[in-house]
Amino acid sequence: MSTMIGWQLHCVNKTCVPCTTVIVLNIFECRTACLAKFLCKAATYHQSTSNCDLFVDLSMYNGTMLLDMNIVTMIVTDGTRIPPESEVNWVINGDAETGPCQSGSGVTHPTGWSYSGTITQMYYGNVVGNQMLTDPGPSNRGNCHFYGGNSASTTMWQTHNMTNSINPLLIDSQKIWFDFSAWIGGYLDQDDNAQVSLTFLNQSNQNVGNSTILGPVLAVDRGNKTSLVFRQAIGPVPVGARTFTVKVTMTRASGVSDGGDIDSIVLFLYQ
Repeated sequence: MSTMIGWQLHCVNKTCVPCTTVIVLNIFECRTACLAKFLCKAATYHQSTSNCDLFVDLSMYNGTMLLDMNIVTMIVTDGTRIPPESEVNWVINGDAETGPCQSGSGVTHPTGWSYSGTITQMYYGNVVGNQMLTDPGPSNRGNCHFYGGNSASTTMWQTHNMTNSINPLLIDSQKIWFDFSAWIGGYLDQDDNAQVSLTFLNQSNQNVGNSTILGPVLAVDRGNKTSLVFRQAIGPVPVGARTFTVKVTMTRASGVSDGGDIDSIVLFLYQ
């Protein structure tokens, strides 16, 4: 991305309206937030408020800039995204929409994942799996989600080689960033829960850097309501990383079934 410190977009109609505004910790998170949305063409970071404005339409931008020392403007350039041609989730079947889903009380193991225990790909609206289509959660949730089942603890995981698509030199020069997110939740006031981790490994299959963990989302975090809550982490891919493992763990806190739920597990990698 091209970066212009102290300059704001100058629009024909005197104002550029962003498609969305997010609160970030720093300019690097603003940059990554734009790259995480394939349609994002530019971002402006407000240094005084930490607001990050994302723009998908620059048709009103007339090619000149306005001086504003509080603003950093970043415009997406060719070759910024990896892969450059599309927005790709590196997690296979992170949305539970591939393969069959369980409509009863049985176990339908998730497609595309290794697994242990009774972790199940479950239809929304199945009373066994708790989550209804009307419960709070992702707007594009599809038909299914992942559910714990009857195991006290159950897991699923997958590992992928990043260097099949990314030059290792870019990783080792710390030019590759990750955007990791998921919708995590459970049932009413129960603390049965789910969490998902992202771990990078080197060529010798040893961990590099710290694992990133999203969740668990307990009953108090959900206001004692059945729901899925969005969790996200952004950061640099550590030097030496060649592969990554995404692992979901669901844990039963009480009762006979594990009511942990998770959906829309997404990992984007960007330069």
